[in-house]
Amino acid sequence: MRVMVLMRRLLRSLPLGQTALHRLRRTAGTAFRVVAWVKAGRARRRTPPRPGPVCVVGFHSDILGISEAARGFSQALRSAGAQVVDWDIGPVFGRPPGPGRTAPTEPPQEAAAMVIFLNPLELVQLVATVGGGPFQGRFCVGAWFWELSRAPKSWRAGFRYVDEVWACSRFVADAIAATAPRDFVIRVLPVAVSASSATNAAHDADDRVLVLTAFNAGSGFIRKNPVAAVRAFRKANLEGRARMICKAAGGDTAPELMAALEAEIGQGGDVALMSERLSDAAMTSLVRRADIVLSLHRSEGFGLLPAQGMAEGKAVVATGWSGNLDFMTADDSVLVDYALVPVNDPQGLYSGGVWAEPDVEDAAAKLAALIADPDRRRAIGQRAAAAVARKLDPRAVGRQARAWLGHDLGGEAQGDA
Repeated sequence: MRVMVLMRRLLRSLPLGQTALHRLRRTAGTAFRVVAWVKAGRARRRTPPRPGPVCVVGFHSDILGISEAARGFSQALRSAGAQVVDWDIGPVFGRPPGPGRTAPTEPPQEAAAMVIFLNPLELVQLVATVGGGPFQGRFCVGAWFWELSRAPKSWRAGFRYVDEVWACSRFVADAIAATAPRDFVIRVLPVAVSASSATNAAHDADDRVLVLTAFNAGSGFIRKNPVAAVRAFRKANLEGRARMICKAAGGDTAPELMAALEAEIGQGGDVALMSERLSDAAMTSLVRRADIVLSLHRSEGFGLLPAQGMAEGKAVVATGWSGNLDFMTADDSVLVDYALVPVNDPQGLYSGGVWAEPDVEDAAAKLAALIADPDRRRAIGQRAAAAVARKLDPRAVGRQARAWLGHDLGGEAQGDA
């Protein structure tokens, strides 16, 4: 484990651009595949599902979207009556814990199954570091996330270490199927999302309409597209009725791009850039304070921010393409027009294929209409909350997962999603 930590620190200290660093990490992936093969063999012995405790593996203490998905999945399993133990593999990768988050950092002694919220390249690194022991004799599921229409060929090694893959949307399932071995089992299980239990949102002295956009630069600054969100907001807010909070995380992974965003925001006072790390509760409170949630993403595997906004009864404006369409429709959301364009990512996180270029003028017009019409915002928000409660209900997600994990639910298991 210490080797991983030292490598992470070394990479951060090198005077290289983000694209060069990403290419270096991909090159290192070959070495990890070799080490994983030596420690755990070319492939683990396939294990069928059986009842018993479930270990949820992931970056439980981090602020990434996949980390929130892992935490939500643990809660969903518990709400459905499963015995759950978490394994936070953040320390293995040298990741610092997020605020107010703790989870066991050692693999469990007893578990019938593992659901691993870790994409294939990182999964191979985990196996190379800890060996195959924690996974042997257990039904292992890969909960994988991707944001383009085809998963990378480099993911193929990851299929050796899981029995099934669960994708968060049909969009992701199709992307993985394009790379997976023939007849490999790929299921669709959405991220569990529910409204917070708080009864009141924090009060804002500023009575202007609050528009919220949020992103993690480490998950793809260009993909999340915050500059377009700021531009659309400015075009929509010519009368000054609204203000925007642009919540950023992982800015240190893309300093040049963040500088461009700061220049775009400028000193106008209508857009505030918020970069402090927030707990889950604080982020939920921020969403609840908003009147409108805006996501002009170029692609999403799932679309956690739009889902969270909908769950809290907010009017959500989002690009009408990719994984978010599993739970968003023109009836319960405001979908922005787009054109598919070749992927161009200076961070080097994504290459090849196409993604959406949202129409900023269309987004601005639709956003302006919402800013001016509180009754329409409330009506859309009510339909949004009902849609998320129906499609992303944590207990339903947990019960479906338990059925696929071989648990006896007394004949009440749901069908395959």
